Amino acid sequence: MSVRRSLIFLTFLTLVTPAAALGTMTYLDAQAAESEANTSLQFYTVQRGSVQVLVSAVGTIEAEETVNLAFTVPGRVTEVFVQPGDYLLAGDPLVQLDSSTQQVGYDQAVVALQQAQLAMDELIAPLDAGELAVAQANVDAAWGAYVSISNAVSPEQIAAAQLSYAQAQQALVDAETARTAGIGGGTIAEARVGQASFNVEIARLQLQSLQNGNPAALGAAAARAQQAEAELERLQAGPTQAQIDQAQISIDRAQADVDQAQAELDRTVLVAPFEGIVSAVNAEVGVLIAPNAPIVQLTDVSPLALTVQVDEIDVGFIREGMSATMALDALPGEQFPAQLQQIALVGQNINNIITYEAQVTVQADDPRIRVGMTAEASLVVERRDDVLVVPNIYIRLDRRTDQAFVNLVQPDGSMREVEVTLGLRGEDVSEVVSGVQEGQVLGVDLTGDTLDSIFGS
Repeated sequence: MSVRRSLIFLTFLTLVTPAAALGTMTYLDAQAAESEANTSLQFYTVQRGSVQVLVSAVGTIEAEETVNLAFTVPGRVTEVFVQPGDYLLAGDPLVQLDSSTQQVGYDQAVVALQQAQLAMDELIAPLDAGELAVAQANVDAAWGAYVSISNAVSPEQIAAAQLSYAQAQQALVDAETARTAGIGGGTIAEARVGQASFNVEIARLQLQSLQNGNPAALGAAAARAQQAEAELERLQAGPTQAQIDQAQISIDRAQADVDQAQAELDRTVLVAPFEGIVSAVNAEVGVLIAPNAPIVQLTDVSPLALTVQVDEIDVGFIREGMSATMALDALPGEQFPAQLQQIALVGQNINNIITYEAQVTVQADDPRIRVGMTAEASLVVERRDDVLVVPNIYIRLDRRTDQAFVNLVQPDGSMREVEVTLGLRGEDVSEVVSGVQEGQVLGVDLTGDTLDSIFGS
C-alpha cells in the first residue's frame, strides 16, 4: 500500500469511527433511560386503612427495680439454687440455710396441734349408744353392791346378839347384887362385877355392829354409785361451753406455735419477692451468713421501662396513658406494644435543646428484650381507622398554597394530576378526604420527573 492511500484510509477511520461510536452510545443511553423509567415508576391502588400521627423519641431499656436480698437470721449455707442470669418467678427459692433445728421445732408444734384438735374432736363427738349403755350398767352395778353390803346381816343374827346383850346385862345385875350382899368375899365379888360389866360392853358393841352393818364398806359403795351416776349425767348432758372454750383455746395456742415455728423455718430460705433476673450471687455452700448481708441481687423486669427524651415542640401533643409502639436496634423490623406512663414536669437543657423525660412501659413479655438496649418509642398522638389512605410518596404538596396533588392513572394508561383534600397526615401515609375514590390507581416517578413527560402526554 502506498503512502497516499494509507493517509486516505487513516483519514476515513478518523471521521467514521467517532460517528459510529456516537450512534452506538445514543442507542444504549436510550435503552438505559427507558429501563430506568420503568424501574422508577410505582403504582398504588387507593384503599381503606389506618392513619396515625406519631411522636418518636429514643431511649434505653431500664429495669423497674433492682434490690439486694438478705437473710434476717444467721446460718450456714447448705444450698444455692440460682446463678447470675437466671430468670425467676416470685416465690422461687434462692439460697437455703441449715434448718435442722427449726424443722424439729416445727414438727413438734404440728404434733401438739394435732393432739389439741383430737381432744376437741373427742369432746364434741356425738354420744355413742354403747357408751351410754355401759355408763347405765355401771350405775346399776354400783347401787347393787351398796344394797348387797347393807343387807349382809340377817334378822336372826341381830336377835341372837340382842339376847346375848340382855343376858350380859342380867349377869351384871346378879354380880352387883352378890357384891352388895357380901357373898363370895369382897375381892372376888368386885372382880365378878368387873367381868360382867366388860361382857355387857362387848355384847352391846356386837349388837350395834350387826345393826349398823360395815360403815366403811357401805360408804365406799355409796361413793362409787354416786360417781357412776355423775358420769352417766355427764354423758347425757354432753360437754359444757366452758370445756369447749378451753379446748378451743388449746387449739389456738397450738396453731400460734405452729405459725411461729413455720415463720422461723421460712427465714432459713431466701426467696424471690418478685419476678425478675438474678444480677449477682454472693453465697457459697458451707459459708456462714450474717444477718442483713446482701446475698442475691434481683432485677425486676416485669414490666421493663423505656426512658426517652421528648423535644419541647412535641411534648404538648402527648399525654400520660396514651398507647405507643417500641422498636429495638437489636431486633430490627419488629414492633412491641408500649404505653406512656409518666412525663416529667421540668425540662432539661441539653446542648441548648429543651427536652422532657418520659417513662414508657413495655407491654410485651419477650425474653429477647434486655435491660440496656437502645429503643425508639413511637407515641400515637392521633389515629383514624377505616379511612382512604395514600402513601405520602404519591402525594405532591405545594408548600406555597398548601394544596395536595396526586397522579391518577387514566384508562388509556396516561397520567393526570388531580387535586386532593388531605385529612390526618401521618409519617408514612395520609388520609385523603376527597379527590380520589377507593380502587383508583395512582402512580409516582421516584426519579422526580413528572409522569406526563415520561408517557409523552
